[in-house]
Amino acid sequence: MKRLLTALSCSTISISSLLAADTIEESNGIVFIELEDTDSRLGKWKLRDTNLKNSFSCKGYLEFTGNTPSKGAPESPLEYTFTINKDGLYFLHLRCAKETVEIRGKERDDVANDCYFRVEGNFEAGPKAADKHRAQAPLELLKQDTKFFGGADNEFVWVSGNRFDPGGHNNKRIAVYHFKAGETYKLVMSGRSQSFKVDCLAFIHADQPSKKVESLVQTSNK
Repeated sequence: MKRLLTALSCSTISISSLLAADTIEESNGIVFIELEDTDSRLGKWKLRDTNLKNSFSCKGYLEFTGNTPSKGAPESPLEYTFTINKDGLYFLHLRCAKETVEIRGKERDDVANDCYFRVEGNFEAGPKAADKHRAQAPLELLKQDTKFFGGADNEFVWVSGNRFDPGGHNNKRIAVYHFKAGETYKLVMSGRSQSFKVDCLAFIHADQPSKKVESLVQTSNK
């Protein structure tokens, strides 16, 4: 059975969460994923329901508890399967929060702010993919575990654009994918930095306004 997850109510998503192994179906150019909705073992991802600014959607959010706030190899991969009906370019949007952390007596707001993503399946990179800062990400980066950063301090915000990070300063990419109609894909999210928090994710077709992502979430204050 396939799930249709686009701008759904929390009550609907709670019911569909019982079907987490099912394939999420793109509709109207949007693939919407509640990240706690996975049959993968959470491992060092922990389900939280503590209120942050802007709250979380539906039943909670995931916080990564492994590695350190500043670095780490991919851990505790979580898998999500989705299918595409509408061919074209899709941009990755993530609703996430980071945290200011004290390291060696200094407060750092540039850590606890990323995880890894890769997508498996038959797709292409964007038409402007290049190995340079601010370009669309090459296919190699999209298919391997690449860190993606963002979030506000203990506040959930949507982030997208120049957030894919192969490593180093002035070396960021845009996560955009040319998905094909009729194909099924697997998104893999792995933990990188301790205390990073993720709520939900969306792939949005290029012909949809990017601000539409803000209407996808109905938050639950607990």
